[in-house]
Amino acid sequence: MYEILKYAHLTALAVSFVLFFTRGILMMRQSSTANHRGFLIAPHIFNFLLILTGVSLAFTLQITPMTQPWLMAKMVVLIVYIGLGVMTYKHPNLQVRKILWLLALIAFAFMASIAKTKNPLGFLAGFF
Repeated sequence: MYEILKYAHLTALAVSFVLFFTRGILMMRQSSTANHRGFLIAPHIFNFLLILTGVSLAFTLQITPMTQPWLMAKMVVLIVYIGLGVMTYKHPNLQVRKILWLLALIAFAFMASIAKTKNPLGFLAGFF
């Protein structure tokens, strides 16, 4: 069961990233495709699956954010990532949206590095 959840989580992660990245590129090109119904609905589905499989993995492994600092850090960065993602497509200024998109991608990479290293500092651990 663990392997199925793990690969479902990683698949949802990959699809979620590709959708966000692609929509951001389309947004920068000011393409109307960025607002296509598929780009508006699919991320919600895959992000829901991502969170659902993440919670299921935590239950399966019997870990909680209170006992695993890296999991708490990942959850905090997830909230930041979601906030940046929402602001990316809501802000009226294209230049600000580009910066927010880049910051969201950095947050995503940081979150992935936390999960990979099981260290709350993720890729920043090498600096401390």
